[in-house]
Amino acid sequence: MKKIKYYIAILILPVFICLLNSCNDTYEFHQKYISEGETLYATKIDSVKTLPGNNRIKLSGYLSNAFDVETITVYWDNKANNQVFSYSKSEEDIDMIELIVENLEEKSYEFEIYTSDSNGNNSIRVTVFGTVYGENYRSNLEARLINSFNVDENDNATVNFNIASELTRATEIKYTNLSGTEIVNTVLNNESETVLEQVDMTAPIMYRTFYVPIAADDEGHETTIDEFDSDWETFVFPSNIDAVFESMSIEPILGGLLVSWENATHVEINLTFEKMVGGNPVSNTVTSSESVDSFVLGGMEGGTQNIKISIGNLFGAFKSLYFEVTPLPIMELDKSSWSIVDFSSEEANGEGPVNGHVSAVIDGDTGTFWHSQWDGASPGYPHHFTIDLGEERDIAHFDIYRRGGDDRGATVHEFWVSSDGISFNMVAALNAKLENDNAYTATAAAFTKGRYVKYIAIEGPNNFTHLAEISIYGN
Repeated sequence: MKKIKYYIAILILPVFICLLNSCNDTYEFHQKYISEGETLYATKIDSVKTLPGNNRIKLSGYLSNAFDVETITVYWDNKANNQVFSYSKSEEDIDMIELIVENLEEKSYEFEIYTSDSNGNNSIRVTVFGTVYGENYRSNLEARLINSFNVDENDNATVNFNIASELTRATEIKYTNLSGTEIVNTVLNNESETVLEQVDMTAPIMYRTFYVPIAADDEGHETTIDEFDSDWETFVFPSNIDAVFESMSIEPILGGLLVSWENATHVEINLTFEKMVGGNPVSNTVTSSESVDSFVLGGMEGGTQNIKISIGNLFGAFKSLYFEVTPLPIMELDKSSWSIVDFSSEEANGEGPVNGHVSAVIDGDTGTFWHSQWDGASPGYPHHFTIDLGEERDIAHFDIYRRGGDDRGATVHEFWVSSDGISFNMVAALNAKLENDNAYTATAAAFTKGRYVKYIAIEGPNNFTHLAEISIYGN
């Protein structure tokens, strides 16, 4: 037993010596770090994010229970530059921190942020990245596009802008009114129009748009601290539009007007003619680049009235003026002396004693109808009939009515007129599917005269066609 105890003591002794040496080594390893006392850190800033600006940036974050923190230092360019901000603890447990670093170059940055307390302790480093914008970004901005610029007869201009992007903010448009006062209108990014009241078109009209480099967040909060303005742009109203108006002449004709104009520049323009029919505005638009051109505005109601003529170019500038006019009076021509002198076919058997016959189109009853032949034969397009009016008449326009409740007839219609029943000229056309039982109107060319009227159904969805009635207006 003594030998056994002796051997155990021999075995334990080396282990004890090793443990003692190990403890001494560990103590010596840590001694060099605590020889000057324990290292303390100031409270660091949390949840830091950046909001870019114009040669500056905002750093925002939170400090929690930072009772001894006195300063916050922001470093950039590998600590070559810094800015120091003072800090005073509020009565709240958590303080919102917003730091704006000024006079920065336009580029991307890595920022290091440290807090320091009253005892000279610094926090651990907080790193955040951000981009600063400046003149390079601003100089590439363009003012919001103007879609249209409409000047009315009262010298008020309605300016319509293109749809704003998610980076677009307000647009300013600066003009001088007829009293000589300079006025600035502001159009927000969710707006598209503004009115320049009593605008002096001889003075410059300037506009610019403000942008942000980064879109707002999902809740609509801005993610930048500055807006950037585009250069001012000058709107120049095309001089050829005024020249066209100055050259314009309006001649009353039966049930309408013959409008003529000159366009010395040959620049393509759009002319819109607006009349009132039954209390509702009806517009016709034509495009022209001819040096001399004209348009017949037909189907007008009788009596003195105002029409609106607008002239625009392909870049959205246009001007509108109102003209007081009195078309020559028209009336629906009496059908009592009319007769059918020619037709392509009719259905004389299968539609009844009146329906199907071509004479039904001039009987004054929209409840009866003409139908092309289908019993025994079924000829295809074109289908036609010719009316003798009994005497030569001035013709303004044609009204046609479909077979009641049936839209399967012709979709392309032509109207031809002759004085002798031999030589015909096409004076009107109508490309329309007759989708309801109301009248469909085809306006005749100016100064149309004739005794014979030929209606031709050019094409349709089936090989047959039908028509309830045709009426002719003139004098």
